[in-house]
Amino acid sequence: MKKHLIFMIFVTMNVWALAQNPKLAVVSFDANQSELKPEELTELLRIEISKHGKYELIDRYEIKEALSKANIDPRTCLSKSCLMEAGKILKVDYLVAASVDKLGDALFIRIRLLNLQSATVDKEIVKEFLYIPQKLNTMISICVNEMNGVENDKVIVNSLSNKESYESAINNPYYQRLNLSGPRMGYTFFTGQTASVLRAPQSQGGYDALPAFFQMGYQFEIQYLSEGKWQALFEFIPLISGMDQGLFIPSVTLLNGIRSNKNGLEFAIGPSFNVVKKSDKYFFDGQWHRPTDRPNTENNPLEKKLDSRGSYNFASYVVIAAGYSFRSGKLNIPVNAFFVPSKDDMRFGISFGFNIRNK
Repeated sequence: MKKHLIFMIFVTMNVWALAQNPKLAVVSFDANQSELKPEELTELLRIEISKHGKYELIDRYEIKEALSKANIDPRTCLSKSCLMEAGKILKVDYLVAASVDKLGDALFIRIRLLNLQSATVDKEIVKEFLYIPQKLNTMISICVNEMNGVENDKVIVNSLSNKESYESAINNPYYQRLNLSGPRMGYTFFTGQTASVLRAPQSQGGYDALPAFFQMGYQFEIQYLSEGKWQALFEFIPLISGMDQGLFIPSVTLLNGIRSNKNGLEFAIGPSFNVVKKSDKYFFDGQWHRPTDRPNTENNPLEKKLDSRGSYNFASYVVIAAGYSFRSGKLNIPVNAFFVPSKDDMRFGISFGFNIRNK
């Protein structure tokens, strides 16, 4: 019995407290851009005001019914005289009207709180923001907080109003983050000693091939950091090279890099691994020789060198790559150039691929 009594007192006190709140109606929210819908903005403003619990809000259906009987269209009721008349019809203590205007690359939000008893504007909030329609709900919340004397988060306010603020997910809400996982194909070009060995006949340890290999594979990528228009990503790229030369050379490349979600520009660096045939050779008289072909009577130091007659060896390299993604509708076409330095020579190449844009 005691618990029931406490519950009834609690409910009564809440109902009484609610009844003490002044009545408020949100009538209109004007917008000068077609992509900004007044009906949605009006309801959003109504929700933000209700969060503070300071007013008893009149719902949109009651407002529409009461004003339609008086032949007042809330969408065009923007002047002070019209708003005051609408407030009297709705029998409220306060009335709120707002507007949002795009001027240049800025967005101006204006909120007016009208006092029906004194027929004056109690408060008027005017705030300038960057033009980011996706963040209008946050902007309206900032204005309503200021209207109710609630302090806003300065970092959020600054990121939405200051052009010089750091890029973040707040002021760059690129919800379609670029993901370029998909097939890859291209060519690798060899220079220096590697090119010479590739051209040489097989009887001399060469491959009797051109120093340019076609390659194809697939790029798997993971985005592990993303803030604003930039993302950090990890790429795993297995490839098969040399099929156009009658060869089968598998490799795996691991890249770590950054990419712009806005324009698709990226840079990455990381190791590459493959298995190639090498032989122990020594350098003498301007050439590399195998001890089995010419005895190493001078005791020259032996080194592992590329040789089609040798045994399979594990090899590693560093790949430096840069790229750009072209877009056509939802189709991405990434084009990448890469460079592989080494002490004896270098190789470089270009590749491209395609995929459908992922969110």
